[in-house]
Amino acid sequence: MTAADRSIELASGVAIFSEGDAADCAFLVEEGWVEIFSMQGARRQTLSLVGPGEIFGEMAVIDGSPRSASASVAEDCRLLRIDQEQFNALLGRVEPFHAELMHKLVARFRHATRVFLQGGDPGSFTAPVGPGYAMLAEHRDIAEAIGRGEIEPYLQPIVDLATNRWRGFEALARWRCPRRGLRQPADFLPLAERTGLIRQIDWAIARQAMLVVKDLDGHPPPYLNINFSAWHFRDGQLAPTLAALLAETGMPASRVRVELTESLMLDEPEIAMREMRDIAALGAQVALDDFGTGYSSLSVLHRMPIHVLKIDRVLMDGVTRPGRPRSVMRNLVALAADLAMEIVCEGIEDAETVAALRDLGCGLGQGYLFARPMAGEQLAAVWQTSHMNG
Repeated sequence: MTAADRSIELASGVAIFSEGDAADCAFLVEEGWVEIFSMQGARRQTLSLVGPGEIFGEMAVIDGSPRSASASVAEDCRLLRIDQEQFNALLGRVEPFHAELMHKLVARFRHATRVFLQGGDPGSFTAPVGPGYAMLAEHRDIAEAIGRGEIEPYLQPIVDLATNRWRGFEALARWRCPRRGLRQPADFLPLAERTGLIRQIDWAIARQAMLVVKDLDGHPPPYLNINFSAWHFRDGQLAPTLAALLAETGMPASRVRVELTESLMLDEPEIAMREMRDIAALGAQVALDDFGTGYSSLSVLHRMPIHVLKIDRVLMDGVTRPGRPRSVMRNLVALAADLAMEIVCEGIEDAETVAALRDLGCGLGQGYLFARPMAGEQLAAVWQTSHMNG
C-alpha cells in the first residue's frame, strides 16, 4: 500500500467503522473532525470528537477486541490509515513496560466506558504480571542488591602474550543473588543501563575492585580496567567522582584504565572529549572497548585522546591463516604503534590464536584461555601464590 492509498478523504456523515466490527487498522486525523459514538437503543451517545493530530480506532488494534464504539465523519476530513501490522510493529519497539501499561489502560478504559453507558458496578481489576511490569520488580531487586553489596567485581586477567604474565585486570560485574545464585551481566545490566541504576553499579564495582588490586605488588604492579556507562557522561561527574574514589581507596591513578565504548564517544563527541581529557589529567588512561564493532572507529582514533585499543574478538576470526583478517590485524598493530597506543586482544580461547597474534606483534590479550573472571579474594590468593605477577 502506497502513501496515497493510506490517505483517505471522506465527506461529512460517512461511516468509518461500526461498533462490533473487527479491527484491522487505526486512523490519524490530518484534517477535519470525527465523531466517536455508541448507540444505546435508539439513543446516540457521543463519546468524543477527534480532530487533527489525534489517533482513533487504536484500542481494538492494541488488544484485538472488536470495535467498542462507532466512528463517523463529523466534518469533511482527511485521514491517514495505519494498518494493524504497521501499528503493532511500532508498538513492539517501545519498552515492554510502556507496551504493557498501554494494554492495561485500554482494558480499564473499555470497562469504564461500559459502566458509563450501561451503568452497573465499577468492579475491580486484576491481571497477570507481564514482562513490562516484571521489570519494575526486577529494578527494585537490583537496587536492593546494590544496597546490600551483592553486586561485586569479578576480575579477568589481561596477559602479556610473550610471557603469559598477568599485567592487569578488567573488572566485570556479577550479582551474587541469595535466591538465584551467581548472575551474569546479561541478567541485570541491560535493565540497569535503561533505568540509570548502572551508575551506582559502576561506582560500586570500581570501588571494590580498586580495594582488591591496589594491594597487589609486582614489577610493575598490575593495573585495573574499569567500565563506565554513558550515563556518567550525561551527568558530567565522571572525572571528579573518579578522583574522589581514587583518594578514598588509595589506588594510584596511573594504574587505572577507564574503558569507554565507541558509540559513547560518537553520540556526544564534545562531552566525551572533555571527560577524556579530565580523566587523563588525573593520571589515568582511556581505553577504547570493543574496537572493530562500530562504524567510525578510525574517526574516533583520529580525534579522541585514547591510550589503549581493546580489539573485539570479531576482528580475530581468521587471523591464524593468510587472508584479509590477518592483514587487517597486522595494519591495526602498525597503526596503534604509530599512534603510541597499546593493543589488547579480547576473547582469546585457543593457543593457535595466541601464536598468530604474537607473530603479528600484539602484546596483550584477554580471554578464557588464560583465566575466567574470578572473585577478588580468589584473585588475591592466586596472585600471591603464583608466578603470574612477574
